[in-house]
Amino acid sequence: MRDEMFDRDYQAGRAELNKAIAAFGSTIMSGFAALHDIQFRAPWTINRRHPRGL
Repeated sequence: MRDEMFDRDYQAGRAELNKAIAAFGSTIMSGFAALHDIQFRAPWTINRRHPRGL
């Protein structure tokens, strides 16, 4: 009985931990994606929507 309760609590805690790790990883990856865009976006490409091509 005690083992079953421990296992149930452990599994529930583990599921919450995995969700938190996934959310944290997603946040970090979106930050890296933004940094990648800033780093490698070519400023010399012509923006056809802007009147002066900037």
